[in-house]
Amino acid sequence: MPSDHVLRVVMYHYVRDLHQTAYPRLKGMLLEDFRHQVSELAMHYEMASVESSLDFLTGEYRPRRDLCLLTFDDGLREHYEQVTPYLAEKKIRGVFFVITSCIDDKNVAPVHMNHFLMASMNFEDYADAFFRKAVQFCPDAFAPMNVDPVRAAETYPWDTPEIARFKYLFNFGMDSDLRDRTVRDLFSSQIGPEKEFSESLYFNWEEARRMQKAGMAIGGHTHQHKPLANLSTRELAWDLGTCQRLMMRNLQPQAVWPFSYPFGKRDSFHIRAMRKLQELNFHCAFSTETADNRRGADVFTICRTDCKKALSVGAGA
Repeated sequence: MPSDHVLRVVMYHYVRDLHQTAYPRLKGMLLEDFRHQVSELAMHYEMASVESSLDFLTGEYRPRRDLCLLTFDDGLREHYEQVTPYLAEKKIRGVFFVITSCIDDKNVAPVHMNHFLMASMNFEDYADAFFRKAVQFCPDAFAPMNVDPVRAAETYPWDTPEIARFKYLFNFGMDSDLRDRTVRDLFSSQIGPEKEFSESLYFNWEEARRMQKAGMAIGGHTHQHKPLANLSTRELAWDLGTCQRLMMRNLQPQAVWPFSYPFGKRDSFHIRAMRKLQELNFHCAFSTETADNRRGADVFTICRTDCKKALSVGAGA
């Protein structure tokens, strides 16, 4: 008989005491709220590892109750300094996905530059400065807000319609080279040197190895954090291959190597990306499509629930 149990995978990004930082308007979860939520989840679920999650999905493990796996995107420093010690104390094994260029090259991912610029400036002023700068670099760049508002709202449900459209244009609609040049110029002038900021924003390889020793799993999140569906076959192979190579060089061995798709909606990756991940010996991949996962689900399109909905009943099921 098929199992009625499900695997809920919860997705986190920023987990920090925002009011004590220089960017209190950044969207994230407070540490106290995170700790409370994890305690609540542990009361209702069997807290899974990536190994037990895969065993459940493939039918090799039949739990007595629903499973919950905690995942953390982007390799942020608070994941090492605050999240890992708490999970280790509770004997919970989280999965942490790294953008390898942010660690290896001391870059700040453009998506994060965008977050911090929006957190440090009035949105209207920032958007105006961004479009003006982009047009300086390329006079025929684009029609700024020519974005499907429905798709933008589905992709960024926690933002206002205006911010959702801007984020969708920024992450999916623009030429990536123009976007990166524009946002880096504004980031440098408004916030400061990229390398210094990167070292404060992301954990490093040594810290990642310490997280492994504490029982955590490290996964890939690409090298450059671009939507994989937008990459050519050659670009896709280079990006994923570079990510995998740097992880193998700098991390301890793991029984399972997971992956998280940047942006993660189903239209942001494709079958070529899934096949390349399998060729590179990744064992599974996580999307941002919202649903609980049942036995037999495709392990390269595992669904996740945003932390804001982690305790809701039957999220997306």
